Amino acid sequence: MTSAKKEAGGGAIERAVAHFSAQEVRTIEVPEWGDDNGPLLIYVEPFTLREQGRLHKSSSDGDATVLAEVLIMKCMDAEGNKMFDLGDKRALQTKVDAGVLARVATDIMAVDPEEIEKN
Repeated sequence: MTSAKKEAGGGAIERAVAHFSAQEVRTIEVPEWGDDNGPLLIYVEPFTLREQGRLHKSSSDGDATVLAEVLIMKCMDAEGNKMFDLGDKRALQTKVDAGVLARVATDIMAVDPEEIEKN
């Protein structure tokens, strides 16, 4: 007996992994954090289930913690290096414009409507 996943033209897990792998890195511009050369550019890869689980655990600590965690977890520079680490968490929570941080975190977590339409 052939498994259903093989009869469907390939395994479901392989298709799911291929879909995730094909998603592009998004760029978010943050003019408030820029310099004379222009806005700060943040590069963001799609969320994994594990990352979403970590954020869910952080949510019991409040919105400020979750927003800071999003930036720590997802913000990269053009070379793919993390822009923030856990040592930056306190400063992100207490010394950064809350409106800008919330906007950036929301942009990072946003689902692209065009991507939904493609699927």
